[in-house]
Amino acid sequence: MKLSKAVVDYRKRLQISQREFARRCDLSNSYISFIENEYNPRTGKPIVPTLEQYQKIASGMQISVQQLFELLDEDSPVDLHFTSIGDPADVTGGTMSPDYKRLLDTYNALPPSGKDYLQQQARIARVMFSEQPTEYKQEE
Repeated sequence: MKLSKAVVDYRKRLQISQREFARRCDLSNSYISFIENEYNPRTGKPIVPTLEQYQKIASGMQISVQQLFELLDEDSPVDLHFTSIGDPADVTGGTMSPDYKRLLDTYNALPPSGKDYLQQQARIARVMFSEQPTEYKQEE
């Protein structure tokens, strides 16, 4: 299932507005709208949430991020940096922790090969944390 459908289904089941769901997630109302519509109307690009945003959405749904990923399609995208979506405070509706900012700064300073390596490791971790892991074949 796509993240957009998971969010809409959750809100409908609880009969809550986007604004209320955004408040529960500690995200902006506009960002929840972008998630549900699957794109950012300002850029015309698809929405690719960060790990922190997935965590906030899971928290708003009162489930773990692992449970959220188990609901979603295996190819659900995860943005490991903020360069494609602009100011993180604008997108998340708040400010980042200093530790998270330092992590993002370190990631953004990596060469493309380092970023590719970390993204590959994130895919491995995703398989490891799935409830019914599928066989992992390393890309060559």
